[in-house]
Amino acid sequence: MIKCDSCGKRHPENTLFCDECGAYLQAEEHQRTNPLAVEEVDWTEADLGVTGMFDEASPLPIVIRLSIADSGREIEFPVSKEITLGRVDAASATFPDVDLTPDNGLEKGVSRRHARILRKTGELYVEDLGSVNGTYLNGKRLTPYLPHALKDEDEIRLSRILMHVRFA
Repeated sequence: MIKCDSCGKRHPENTLFCDECGAYLQAEEHQRTNPLAVEEVDWTEADLGVTGMFDEASPLPIVIRLSIADSGREIEFPVSKEITLGRVDAASATFPDVDLTPDNGLEKGVSRRHARILRKTGELYVEDLGSVNGTYLNGKRLTPYLPHALKDEDEIRLSRILMHVRFA
């Protein structure tokens, strides 16, 4: 039996969350994102440019569709100010808008708050949120906390989870 550190209730082995208080029941060492070997990428000035992807005559898309390469799962969400990507962890009260736990996010090195897609000045950007294993846009590692323009048919990789972006 596993005893919940938060409320003391006992649960069968391999239970992930306490049904009494919602706390994560696995040992702390199982919660952490493990660092993976990474290749460093040198960005050129052109790579970092955030030129407009939409002109005045071209409105923002209504829906963004992410296709997860390994699982084939498709996630659609409306364009809003910000969409967080990561994995759920009730113990630390982390609930990203796009949860990659079902896609083996923990095993593939996805952080709880890994990246975000944000709308700013009429354009869409992707930004790494200081993740352990990095966020990649079209094969190039993003500098943490520096937004990069996101375009239709771009490829985003959060650690080892590859996603294709489509605007609808």
